[in-house]
Amino acid sequence: MKCRIILGLSAILFFTGCYNREHISRLDEAEALLQNKPDSALTILKQLRQEGSQAEQARYALLYSEALDKNHIKVTDDSLIRQAWSHYKHYSKDLRHQCKTLYYWGRIKLRAGDKPGALRLFLKIEEKLKDTNEPYYTGLLYGQIGEVYYEQMNYSRAYHYFREVRNNFRQSDNVREETESTLDMAAFHSKDIEKAMRLYAAALDLADEQKNDHLAKASLTNLASLYVVSGKRQIPHDLLQRIELSARQDTLYGYHTLVDVNLLKNRIDSARYYLALAEAQTTDIRDLADLQYTAYRIEAQTRNFEKATDNIHRYIYLTDSLTRSNMQFSAGMVEREYFKERTDFAEYRMKNRTTWEIAAATVILLMIGVAYYITRQRLRLQRERTDRYLLLAEEANSEYKTLTERMEGQRNTENHLKGLIASRFDI
Repeated sequence: MKCRIILGLSAILFFTGCYNREHISRLDEAEALLQNKPDSALTILKQLRQEGSQAEQARYALLYSEALDKNHIKVTDDSLIRQAWSHYKHYSKDLRHQCKTLYYWGRIKLRAGDKPGALRLFLKIEEKLKDTNEPYYTGLLYGQIGEVYYEQMNYSRAYHYFREVRNNFRQSDNVREETESTLDMAAFHSKDIEKAMRLYAAALDLADEQKNDHLAKASLTNLASLYVVSGKRQIPHDLLQRIELSARQDTLYGYHTLVDVNLLKNRIDSARYYLALAEAQTTDIRDLADLQYTAYRIEAQTRNFEKATDNIHRYIYLTDSLTRSNMQFSAGMVEREYFKERTDFAEYRMKNRTTWEIAAATVILLMIGVAYYITRQRLRLQRERTDRYLLLAEEANSEYKTLTERMEGQRNTENHLKGLIASRFDI
């Protein structure tokens, strides 16, 4: 009976161990596929369950959140990523998992519309990454912070972060991300058109090197808009032909590109036709404002100044409403509040540390004083005890000498009496 019980327990432990090893290996497989095949990684993770030790559950939660993000699945519930953070926050040396957890948590908050909360998480990651050499993850982080500032129309701060993004991706040899950040940087040079054109041309060269049609089309689209806005430079025929071929006629940006192409070719009727198609494709205020500005360029080119004035007024109205909505949330204020909190916390820690150091020094000095007093008292008592012992020894020695002398006198007396007795017997 005992043998059967032992064999049963051994079998249970064996199969449990095999299952755990298989679970971990499947997690390893999903993590390896996340970068290049996120859809396959998500399929594997959907077949697994969140089980095992706390570390395995946290790893599963982080990998699943990352897979959802990389597959562009918009999730606004942060309960899963919170489980990962509840584990990794206790491991301050595991910066990689801490920063990844905070990054995807911030992405979820952005999708949920909580921009202040997302920015706080991103700033916390920035603080953690200062002492590490992780240019790729630093580039991803700065890209998110730049997007927040871009949405706020704080273009100077956004440009600063996008420039850091490009530098970090260039350092980590990630050409695709470098191309995207170059496109983002060029978007902020509306006043310096020459510099913007150079950046878009550099992005186009990088896209051609990678044979990335999507990034090449983005570069060509923006180049067409810049040539329209400048109104002075003559666009090369080969470049104009390539821009026209790259434009798809079933998307907002494709129609917008065709508007720019027809403006450059001075085909006003075709430009108006594609502008109407583009306006029917969107309800976003930013896109509508951009299209109103394009309509202004069309009417200004045909010298229809009354309509051009009406379009520019609509453009001002849309950008003004966009500015008012953005004023409800200030990324700069959140950043200042965050760093103020960190500064106050550092000062509090410094004051607390100083107080504790003073208290510790006081206790140590007090202990030294007490130890010195006790030692001194013990030495004094020891000295008194020694003196007492010496005095007792001297008294014992003197009594011994007196006793010895007394015994010597008695011996002499006895000898004298013996002599007298002997002489008596002789007589």
